[in-house]
Amino acid sequence: MIVFLLGTPGCGKSAFYRRLIKRLKEEKMYSEFPRIDDFPKLWDIFMEDEKSGKWERCRKTDDGGYKVTDESVWDDILKAVNRDLISLQENSSPDTLIFVEFSRPNYVHSITSNFSQEVLRDAIAVYLDVPFEICWQRNLRRHQQAVESGTDDHLVSREEMEATYGSDDKDSLDKELPLNVIFVYPDSPLPEDFTKLDEGVEKTIEILKERKDNE
Repeated sequence: MIVFLLGTPGCGKSAFYRRLIKRLKEEKMYSEFPRIDDFPKLWDIFMEDEKSGKWERCRKTDDGGYKVTDESVWDDILKAVNRDLISLQENSSPDTLIFVEFSRPNYVHSITSNFSQEVLRDAIAVYLDVPFEICWQRNLRRHQQAVESGTDDHLVSREEMEATYGSDDKDSLDKELPLNVIFVYPDSPLPEDFTKLDEGVEKTIEILKERKDNE
């Protein structure tokens, strides 16, 4: 079984993941929870371009971040994630719940064009709907904390964030995606307020139970 975690960077996907697997362990529904994040693949592209100096797929921005200039990058990354997923499915036990985390402006295209039917027939999606400005402030705060602690952390630029994630096709997800979609609205800007996240966790568990019962 696969759970797509969708939403703008900084929307709380990691917090949702942690709280969901805690509840799943309590319910004894699954025992393994591998997580695939597409960002390391994007970061590898940034680093390859910087190392080569050719800047074929991205460029540096004034605030020290990176901006994708070759739009095919976004689909190429998800096709690679799909290959990882198929391999992971083939080598996983029935008690494994796989999480796939990514952000895009066009989720319907991104999922239906890049993931195989083999993957989609065993998948559900969770979309975390958080205003862009809150997400940007969380990303900026996370970056600043990492720098202050001495961690080698790099910021995805505001320019890239606005261009890529300023708006998306969330209103089409439950109509056009061939899988169950759960919407979560963690509207509080306070990172310690998990009320809405927990409501989304319980909805997700209900759907997962239904799917397990029908297997």
